[in-house]
Amino acid sequence: MHLKLPLSLKGMTTLDRDQFKQTISVPYVNIPVECIQSSKWKNYLLCLPSLKNVRDLQPILKTHKQVLFDPDIIENKEDVIKKIPSITKYVEESFDFTPLAITYENYSIEQVIKAILPDDLGKDRPINTGSGYSLIGHIAHFNLKDAVLPYKHIIAQVVLDKLTHVKTVVNKLHEIDSVYRNFELEIIAGEPNTIVKCRESKAIFQFDFAKVYWNPRLSTERERIVNVLHHNDLVFDVFAGVGPFVVPASMLGCTVYANDINPESVKWMTINLKTNRTKKSSNEYHVFNLDGREFLRTIVFPRIESYQKEIANDNEKRWCLSDNKIIILMNLPDIALTFLDVLPEWLSENIEEKQQWILPIHIHCYTFSKADNPDEDIRLRLKTILPNINDNQISCRFVRQVAPKKDMINNCANVSSAVHQLTSFKFSCERCIVFCHDLSILPKRLASVGNCFAISPPTKTS
Repeated sequence: MHLKLPLSLKGMTTLDRDQFKQTISVPYVNIPVECIQSSKWKNYLLCLPSLKNVRDLQPILKTHKQVLFDPDIIENKEDVIKKIPSITKYVEESFDFTPLAITYENYSIEQVIKAILPDDLGKDRPINTGSGYSLIGHIAHFNLKDAVLPYKHIIAQVVLDKLTHVKTVVNKLHEIDSVYRNFELEIIAGEPNTIVKCRESKAIFQFDFAKVYWNPRLSTERERIVNVLHHNDLVFDVFAGVGPFVVPASMLGCTVYANDINPESVKWMTINLKTNRTKKSSNEYHVFNLDGREFLRTIVFPRIESYQKEIANDNEKRWCLSDNKIIILMNLPDIALTFLDVLPEWLSENIEEKQQWILPIHIHCYTFSKADNPDEDIRLRLKTILPNINDNQISCRFVRQVAPKKDMINNCANVSSAVHQLTSFKFSCERCIVFCHDLSILPKRLASVGNCFAISPPTKTS
């Protein structure tokens, strides 16, 4: 329902809740309890915050309830009969209008803020007028423009009033410009507490929002990446933050190597890895506080080499892990692509040894693009850094629009120079018998090969 508010509210900088009081006339019908179908009638009912649209008829009648309809939709009893013919009898008997007292509690955050802010705000260009915010645990996070700042305290108070779980309201003062990716913020209302807990991907994350980077609007993208991970995958996160990728990866049983240049992020990431343990959780996680290039050169590349060699030289591990993969995550969209400049030299070393590698290597590198054709733009930029990469080794996927004409893109590059022997192996025999002590370690692909059987080897008899 559209509630008209007095013009005297415009420009209010100190919240006066009494000015939101008004009385409206609302249509109603008294209906037997057993005939009420609120879910089917929801498009016609009066829907306002903190208001019941199905009310008791006390103290006289308990067999019926009073159902309130939206006066913008229902103007007379003919409207009710036309839209809900099943209650025609009760409409004829009891349809009427009742005065209804509306208070500050019955308005949404958006309605209150719109009523308060001057109409000319955002006239020249769209701005966040206060209805757009992110929720991080008990914190509501705003990014208010200069034109809205005179109203920041009243906006914050409205949020505290309407969202009972919010205890602190903050506003970002500047764009992210520090090497640690955190930003300066101002507490504009509520408790001076920026240490939060929030849930994502079945994990609970703790961190100090004032000292680390966390973007709840990327939760869908993080979930998408987590969903492609499997038990025993090897995961490297170059810019791991407080662990939104590596914590759920570890919970799935992946071996994770996580890095961030911000010591505060490393501190909270370690806590989050320790506190989110499951039965599947990998016992092997490693946390580093290094520059991204140093992490790639000194940790990622050597570990990939030793891991691939370890698998190639162990037949049982080849079977056990041949369905797995190595994933390198690089979520620092402003500059992540530039860190790929360390790849060509590494890939060109010991080529013969790398040709024996088993596991594919996928790099998920996030970046921004302002081009009309982001896919083409990113492919060209990638090829200037990795001149030998082919188009079929790159896939680009839109993540979200962060600003007008500025998209965030996930670029997945398959940089394996290996010949994946097991994935290309041809079963030329009529029947293949695999002797294996533990049948559960066999790769899934064997199940799709009709003439391949796995049996336990015979035990020795004395």
